[in-house]
Amino acid sequence: MRKYVTLCACGLAVAMLAAGCGTKTEESAETTVESTDETGETSSQVEINGEVELGQYKGIEVEKIDTAVTDEELQQAIDSELQANPDYTEVDRPAQEGDVVNIDYVGMLDGEAFDGGTAQGQDLTLGSGTYIDGFEEGLIGAVKGQELSLELTFPDPYYNNPDLAGKDVVFDVTVNRVEETAAAELNDAFVQRVSDFETVDEWKADLKAQMEEEKTQNADLQIENTVLGMALEGCTFSGIEDSVDQVYNQGKTQMDNMLSMQGMTLEDYLSAVGMTEEDYESYLKENAENNVKMELMLRKIAEVENLEINDEAKQTVAELNGMENFDALAEAAGQEEAERFARNWTAIDFVKSNAVYK
Repeated sequence: MRKYVTLCACGLAVAMLAAGCGTKTEESAETTVESTDETGETSSQVEINGEVELGQYKGIEVEKIDTAVTDEELQQAIDSELQANPDYTEVDRPAQEGDVVNIDYVGMLDGEAFDGGTAQGQDLTLGSGTYIDGFEEGLIGAVKGQELSLELTFPDPYYNNPDLAGKDVVFDVTVNRVEETAAAELNDAFVQRVSDFETVDEWKADLKAQMEEEKTQNADLQIENTVLGMALEGCTFSGIEDSVDQVYNQGKTQMDNMLSMQGMTLEDYLSAVGMTEEDYESYLKENAENNVKMELMLRKIAEVENLEINDEAKQTVAELNGMENFDALAEAAGQEEAERFARNWTAIDFVKSNAVYK
């Protein structure tokens, strides 16, 4: 079930469209908003209070970003596609590192098949490190039709399935075929194998168009973050301390719930991302403050400029939330919250549209 979270630990303004702090339009900028935890249940409410004096948000100067795709960039993308889609040829010899083996397997724990440990017709590149230690190594030297039993131990911790962490298991494996790979050649046959196009020229044109679209989207996001960041720096805020603390606590609770669902402790997470607990606390606090400030600024801009929420804004925020249309978003998130998303998007678009591009 899709969950709509009204408060989050993220600093990007665009995230406010789907996971920001809510405010109403009274002068006090105070509201009570509900958020849902990772179980989908309504959790504690958070009141957002504060005042904002706007600085410059129109006419902010920003550099244009070149979104043209160069011949060199296109060739690099082509080379990556060729490398990612090599030619495969079945061979009648023992499997070597770098070969692809097609296998069936059943994982057994204490003599019983365990959940998630069975597959048929699975392609595995030996040496890829995809499976637990010992699995791929145990298939080196195997030949087509061979049946093997691999006695292995799951790592500890094992986040994919904590119940298997540190457990001794046996994988019964059947090798269906062994294939060696060779560098692919760019020709019509390759294009037809990896796409719906017939010719190299058609495929290259589509690849370039996709790259241009991606560069355009990235440039738009970069410009958005720049102009909103500059607008935010020019604002003066007061009376937001309590709200920041509440948003911080809410974000921390949500993060704890998420880690718990994944079978991880905070210590495990911090170790995985290379962050100290002090850095983590500072990160959550900073993002809570940014969320509160950004929400207040966007609301104030919409109010001062008398911005109207049009159909484009509604459809855009619906799609950003993975919904087909605004009515579906309103039904899932609530009418008031959906309108807030659309209002924020409208304010963001206003600031971007009134920037001066050099």
